Amino acid sequence: MEQAPEAYQRRPTGGGGHSISRKTTDEVLTKIKSASRGQAALGGLAFSAVTLALIYAMVEYVFGGQIDFLFIAMEVVHFFGILVLIRKLLKEKSCEGLSLRTQELSAMFLGARVIAGFLFEGNHHTLLDILTLVVTILVIYYMKTTLKSTVDLKIDMTRKAQMLYIVAPCAGLALVVNPGVKMHLGLIAWICNVLWAFATYIEAVSVVPQLKVMKHISDSVGFFERKSTADYVFALGIARFLACASWILQPATFGYVAKMTLSGRLWAACTLISEIVQTFILADFCYYYIRSVADGSGLVQFNSVV
Repeated sequence: MEQAPEAYQRRPTGGGGHSISRKTTDEVLTKIKSASRGQAALGGLAFSAVTLALIYAMVEYVFGGQIDFLFIAMEVVHFFGILVLIRKLLKEKSCEGLSLRTQELSAMFLGARVIAGFLFEGNHHTLLDILTLVVTILVIYYMKTTLKSTVDLKIDMTRKAQMLYIVAPCAGLALVVNPGVKMHLGLIAWICNVLWAFATYIEAVSVVPQLKVMKHISDSVGFFERKSTADYVFALGIARFLACASWILQPATFGYVAKMTLSGRLWAACTLISEIVQTFILADFCYYYIRSVADGSGLVQFNSVV
């Protein structure tokens, strides 16, 4: 650990709440940096449990038990995560470390959800999705026009792989397994159901190209240093945690999933699996991100299994 500045060392400690606070913070960061993967996992579980308890208390006593608060928070976090990307593009004038394919997939699932949501619900969630879609399209625009020369497609997922391994399987699954609601509306309802399912499945794996780009850079130089991009991916991880919290804080939903699955209706199970897959994909990155924050370097030594 770096030596504290001389001025700080000479600071009186009598009544020194700041000194105690600084020391405690340094000790916590040191423990995080030196923790093994197993210890980090246990610490993460403990931290998650405490956070879930706090979220539960907030939902129950501040928002009157309205779990919808978590979905709004999730969408807001995602929106601000993309704003971080736009700030990066405008400030750095570079798309280095950013996956065009992930942004395209994000636009796909957001667009599909906006169409389905508008016809089925048309509520505040649809408005938040529209805002997020607009800023995502803006990111894609910059990446394909003024900053095109800084996009490294050699390390990004190819268009063929994107369609073959992500879009096509998700579209095929959506045709077979979807919510099946408001079917009395006929063809329109069927299309909306397929679009909603497609959005759910695409969202679960949309970050994979981004993680592959970051891992390639980390493997090449030993770390990933584009903090703004890492902040964006971490924001996606926070959003996933909030989404999972909405499941965990509603235990009855697991019984509902089991009941629907046993009756042959697989949509509920596929939705839950999609949540788990996306959370698992992002959890690994979040671990390395937190380690980079703890050591103060901002360099993510990323070794994803993706």
